[in-house]
Amino acid sequence: MLANGDVEGLSHTIEFGSPYFEDDENTRRQAVDALGSLTDQRAIDPLVGALQDENERVRLSSITGLKRHEAFDPLFNALHVKDSGVRRAAAEALGQLGNPRAVLPLIEVLDDDDRRVQIAAVEGLVLLGKSSTDPLILTLQATNKNARRAAAEALGQLGNPRSVQPLIAVLKDPDWRVSFAAARALKQFNDQRSLEAFIEVLRDGPTDIRRVAAEALGQLRNPRAVEALIRALYAENSDLRRVAAEALGQLRNPRAVSPLTEALADQYKNVREAAAWALGQLGNAQAVGPLIIALDDPYSDVREAAAWALGQLGDPRALDPLDEALEDADQRVQKAAACALQNIKEKSRPPKRTITIA
Repeated sequence: MLANGDVEGLSHTIEFGSPYFEDDENTRRQAVDALGSLTDQRAIDPLVGALQDENERVRLSSITGLKRHEAFDPLFNALHVKDSGVRRAAAEALGQLGNPRAVLPLIEVLDDDDRRVQIAAVEGLVLLGKSSTDPLILTLQATNKNARRAAAEALGQLGNPRSVQPLIAVLKDPDWRVSFAAARALKQFNDQRSLEAFIEVLRDGPTDIRRVAAEALGQLRNPRAVEALIRALYAENSDLRRVAAEALGQLRNPRAVSPLTEALADQYKNVREAAAWALGQLGNAQAVGPLIIALDDPYSDVREAAAWALGQLGDPRALDPLDEALEDADQRVQKAAACALQNIKEKSRPPKRTITIA
């Protein structure tokens, strides 16, 4: 191998191969790596030339070398080459350089046909931080749906509160993938300004977006969401019913006790399990009877959740059924029952009297 400091020799190896390994891509890649490690600016041109190499590993090594040289313009040009792998690597490199000049070039490739390139551009814009926010907000109105989707994803990761209202508007985007990205982004903010928008989406939206809305409403813990979440307990999609039950548990509103009790009889075990956990969080004695029945559910996950919930309620009526659950075939159910029994006994124990000596 040529000496690392021999720019001309390394360049020749990249372009024409070595005397003994004319078709050896490993030799060319080693030469590219060596050029990338140099501080000599003359190495940039041969690295740019290596972007045209027939071997992808050599091309990607060239991007790494150009990043080490902080060669902004060649990396910018690499965003538009035919090879999607090189475009992706160039986007990653531009973000890692931390130069605000990279914001607009990365915005431009948010509409790339390759999803991996879009994701790399998003990650790059997030690394560039605050300077990306305004251009990304403008991109939410772009004609290209890929660009709108990627912009929403980036704004969610950046976490700038100024993005909340623009993202709320995008919840009604005609493309469901864009709406879904906006919903997930808004969920990350946990901002009360999104409450009404999420309630509306939960009432009438694509199933995947309704599920995100239910999760977000649970996080917001605003009682105004209770009725919409209760309606979602009767949705056709079982996963949405599950998420709605979990959210109602987070809200801990007594209006949800009766609907969650009904959900203990849902045909899907994941909904029954979520309802049991939620009832445990609500702490309402009306749920004791139905939770005792749930201790005989065919699925151990539901029985475990029911045992835990009964322990949270602390009602002595559950003592005998929980004693029987200590013999359950599943060890997790046994453990949950034992913990629940201990909780109930501690709650039932009369407080110690304090004796004051005069």
